[in-house]
Amino acid sequence: MGTKDFNLVDKMIAGWRLSKVLGLIKKNDKVLDLGCGSQGYFLNFIKNKIKIGYGLDYDVENRTEGNLIFIKLILKNKLPKEVKSVDKIVMLAVLEHLEIDSVGNLMNQFKNILNKKGQIILTTPTPMSKPLLEILAKLNIINRQEIADHKKYYDKKSMIKIAVENGFKLVSYKLFQMGLNSVVVFEKN
Repeated sequence: MGTKDFNLVDKMIAGWRLSKVLGLIKKNDKVLDLGCGSQGYFLNFIKNKIKIGYGLDYDVENRTEGNLIFIKLILKNKLPKEVKSVDKIVMLAVLEHLEIDSVGNLMNQFKNILNKKGQIILTTPTPMSKPLLEILAKLNIINRQEIADHKKYYDKKSMIKIAVENGFKLVSYKLFQMGLNSVVVFEKN
């Protein structure tokens, strides 16, 4: 399911996530937004601040818009060769949709394209959010497909495990939305 299918509540939640990571993007950063959605909302929001932005998603059309490059990508594939090096990799509400056994491979690919001191910035719902999200989805308040596609809900302990197993360090873990969501920052060791 792509972001074009979001209802008003989904869009409000997505905007809340975006507000939590905006301050982590620095002027002239090179940014990769994995799971950017069909509109590339986050990259379009920061395009005047960054040097270049790559938006990767299965639901995006290949196109270039100024300093933004959008590439259609099925996550089972390797990252495209056009993405050579970046300062920040952003995944907003993406990790929970990935097959658990694919996360390590993806992190290794990230390590290869991240500059020294590069960061992975992500948001993901916490285990505490699962029952609420499922109720809201059943009531059609948020998108059912989106919630049904969640593979795992991550807590701080699981974020530390991902970092350690893949050669990163967890530099920040913050909860928002009353503990239902988290903002996580990994840095290259």
